[in-house]
Amino acid sequence: MMKKAMLALACALAMGAAQAVPLLSEDFDDVSKLPEQGWVFENASVEPNPDATWAQANPEEFDAHEGAETAYIASSFDAALPGGVLDNRLFTPTFSLENGAVATFWLRGAIIPGFFDMIAYGYTGGSTDPIDFLISEVTTAPGDWTQYMITIDPRAGDGRLGFVHFGPEATSNYVGLDTLRIDTLRDPADVPEPATLLILGIGLAGFAASRRRA
Repeated sequence: MMKKAMLALACALAMGAAQAVPLLSEDFDDVSKLPEQGWVFENASVEPNPDATWAQANPEEFDAHEGAETAYIASSFDAALPGGVLDNRLFTPTFSLENGAVATFWLRGAIIPGFFDMIAYGYTGGSTDPIDFLISEVTTAPGDWTQYMITIDPRAGDGRLGFVHFGPEATSNYVGLDTLRIDTLRDPADVPEPATLLILGIGLAGFAASRRRA
């Protein structure tokens, strides 16, 4: 009886084991394909350069975090005309926030004395305006590839993950984004259905009964 009860309990627990589900994976091997996949590029700089936005990497600045040397997406001071102010935006396709989300990604800047690059990143409720970030962080681009993480709790509706390269054109330089992964915060099957609860209850009851007889 003890073995049967333990087996039922193990099966029930296994059915409820939490496991993240991938929502988005991007290594930026070919940036030109991103718009057709739902990515949004928006150069909202003051005095924008109409010919510049987030683009395929320039390996003369630095190589990718992983893969081919050009396999990352980059933004530079060229997004604004001389004397302007950068506001170069990049947003992922929308995805469900019903089960929350955890994003990891890698950032790097081309460090030159006297210049620095600022990046804001966060989740939105589907908007492509940084003012609507649900969770927002700001960082100075590091000189080596560095991993970042951002988490959002479960909520109704869809969302996007956004990145904004911003700052005065005169003191900004070049940043790269690579190896982006977004997974659910919780397993969509993590909330047991009635049948699962029944199995778990039977297993626990059997376990308790076997202990009483021991």
